[in-house]
Amino acid sequence: MADLKSRLIYYNNSAAVTRNKLRRIINIYYMRSIQHRKLLLAFSVLSLLVLSCTKKEIEFGEEPDNSYTKLVYIDTVGVQLSTLVTDSFATNGITSLLLGKYKDPYLGVVSTSPYFQLNPVSESVDIPTTAVFDSLVFIIRLNKYYYGDTSRVQTITVHELAQSISYSYNDKLYNSSSVGKKPLPLGSRMLKISPATTDSIVIRLNDAKGTELFEKLRQRSSDVTSADDFLNYFKGINLSVADNDTTAVYGLSGSVSMLMRVVYHHTTPSIENKYVDFTMNPNSYTFNQVLADRTGTTLPSTGTRLQEISSTQTGNVAFTQYGTGLLLKMTFPSLRDIIRNDDIVKLLKAELIIRPAYLSFDRYRYKLPPSLYLAQTNGSNIIGETILDLTGSNQVVAPSIDAIYGENSYYRFNVTGYINQLLASPGSEDYGFFLMEDRGSTSMQVNRTVINDANRSAYKTQLLLSVLVINQ
Repeated sequence: MADLKSRLIYYNNSAAVTRNKLRRIINIYYMRSIQHRKLLLAFSVLSLLVLSCTKKEIEFGEEPDNSYTKLVYIDTVGVQLSTLVTDSFATNGITSLLLGKYKDPYLGVVSTSPYFQLNPVSESVDIPTTAVFDSLVFIIRLNKYYYGDTSRVQTITVHELAQSISYSYNDKLYNSSSVGKKPLPLGSRMLKISPATTDSIVIRLNDAKGTELFEKLRQRSSDVTSADDFLNYFKGINLSVADNDTTAVYGLSGSVSMLMRVVYHHTTPSIENKYVDFTMNPNSYTFNQVLADRTGTTLPSTGTRLQEISSTQTGNVAFTQYGTGLLLKMTFPSLRDIIRNDDIVKLLKAELIIRPAYLSFDRYRYKLPPSLYLAQTNGSNIIGETILDLTGSNQVVAPSIDAIYGENSYYRFNVTGYINQLLASPGSEDYGFFLMEDRGSTSMQVNRTVINDANRSAYKTQLLLSVLVINQ
């Protein structure tokens, strides 16, 4: 076109060009100019059509403009529940012990019985020949914890061990461990325990044993002053309750709070009451025997091999009771299928709402655990790292309890980081959580929770997702 325009200017200025020839050149220039404009217009229209038919490209994980997306809540992710029943677990090295037995409507009879050693006395004990023996007692201190029905009486029995406490294997003692006891108990007492007002229990022991200890103390025998000789002479204590007692389990304060006391008095120059204490030795040989008889329930009893039992086999509920070796496991097999939707551009928030089964707990007998946390696991059923909150801190959650109707009680966890990590990890279909009770490493409890699975229409556990999707 530029070349044609130059020729037109040349011919227009030339005297040799005829009028007709000049007219033909002008017509050719005009027609080519129109064709060029039409071509440009067609190209512009085609470009607009292509752009309008192309899907908006939004980088996953970026914050897109509000005009492109909308917020959607997803509550249809299936939460698959199961109960892991452990065959044995270590219970030694603790100082807050359990004593008692209770009957659970879901989990059968749970019985607890502590074993521990005592400390010898100091060589400085000086008992004159004129002193008179009075009694031998055992003093138990309570730590206010209980689980079960405290309205009935219970019989507590004190046994002297016939064998020394020794590790079972791996330098540990387990819930199923046992140590031989002398056939006749040192003493027992029947009573009703009120955890709110009863801070200690005193049990009168056998006078013959008391007199024996009193004489060794007066003679400063190495049987009561030397650590090694004392453990050979008096190997330890076991506390238990009667076989037919199915009332409650109580927490006991360990360390020097529990002791065996020799009571005596002086007669000269005046009557003066005295005593000598053999305190509890809170060493690694201290352990709790914790047994569960689940006869008549949907779970096997303690002592069986490690088993993972689906909630579909246990009445569409799963259980957690860490103190008896029950772990509640949660996985999300349908998560990937839901989140693969092409319209989803970002997972904003993931919350796990865990709802206890209706009427499975109350404020007094079957209390919910005061705090729970989540630990990672997978098909290996190994307890992994704790699920952290958004600030990177341990996420320990207390229950929100509906004290009026009991219908809207739950534990709520933010699991956004973990769900994002799970979605980005190949082969993570069997990854999930254990629901664990938060407790100190030196204490034990038997709190439990009964959780509904997705097959229950109400009070079911849910994974709630907040996602951004593309506007259509």
